[in-house]
Amino acid sequence: MDEADICRVRLNQPSRIRVETFKERAFNGRVTQISPLGVEKDNVTSFEVRVSIDNPGKALKANMTANAEIVLEERADSLIVPEAAVVYDADKHAFVNLLAPDAKGGKRKVAVKVGISNGTKIQIVDGVKAGDKVVLSS
Repeated sequence: MDEADICRVRLNQPSRIRVETFKERAFNGRVTQISPLGVEKDNVTSFEVRVSIDNPGKALKANMTANAEIVLEERADSLIVPEAAVVYDADKHAFVNLLAPDAKGGKRKVAVKVGISNGTKIQIVDGVKAGDKVVLSS
């Protein structure tokens, strides 16, 4: 885990593990060990974090390649959009473009209040509603 995020990781924190073999399935786990010593490689310091994985039915096998997501924060029933859909002005106010066939260019800019993000998707707290069609910025 990158040193920028290690301060937010705690023992027994929940995690989700995905393996190539089971693309549509996530396995649950918990953080069981956090290395107190970082390792520097190519000018980047990272810390080893170990996770114990629930393996019902023994579906996971030793040495399978996996991606682990440590859940730092979670908000149920949130409205989320791709991170690329959110644009910021010079004052760091967030906006999204909504599909609006009657508007110039077929879209209209709407101010939004954003919440937590996982790096690819971001929570929209206010400004749009479920069902609105968001236009991805390029």
